[in-house]
Amino acid sequence: MARRSKPLVTQFFNRDRLAFTAMHRVGHVSSDHLHSCGLADRRIKNLVRDGLMEKVAYKQKKKSEKCYKLTKSGRETAARLWALSYAYHAQSPIHDLAIAEKYFSLSEESRESWKTETLIRKEFEDRISDMRKEGNEVVAKLYQDMLKEKLISMPDGLYINSAGNEVGVEIITNSYGIEEMRSKETFVSMIGCQYETIRV
Repeated sequence: MARRSKPLVTQFFNRDRLAFTAMHRVGHVSSDHLHSCGLADRRIKNLVRDGLMEKVAYKQKKKSEKCYKLTKSGRETAARLWALSYAYHAQSPIHDLAIAEKYFSLSEESRESWKTETLIRKEFEDRISDMRKEGNEVVAKLYQDMLKEKLISMPDGLYINSAGNEVGVEIITNSYGIEEMRSKETFVSMIGCQYETIRV
């Protein structure tokens, strides 16, 4: 279907910010997740028609389901309107929807503290860079090599719980190998945060 020259959505509200922020942080979300942000079905349809969101079909337990994710244009809009950067790289709907379930189960305060895998990696690389500037070349090189060799890997997300502790969240699928799981565990123990795994 050809895109309309005039967008159907011309004004954005807090409910849009909540929905875009969720998709930015977890990849795919369900209709229920979007409804909990305050979006009505008509609004969802218009955001899809404007090319800001994409409807994604997937199979779960031999049943056809649908979910939503931001398009490139949607990510650009989120960056422009709400300064959202370091978007989570959407993976399979089943994987991402498990992250979304965790994300939406959190308090608003914990959700606001959520960091994507992309941002966690960027902050870790910045830390390595700071170590170099401080003259800790040996430790910096060790961390850089561990990252390169995939001996450490970032969790899907990180948030601060009600007790003020950082918690890493990882969704584990059947395709996960022992090395991949170990690399995530190594990272969270290095930064000293709690770790929660969810198997799908």
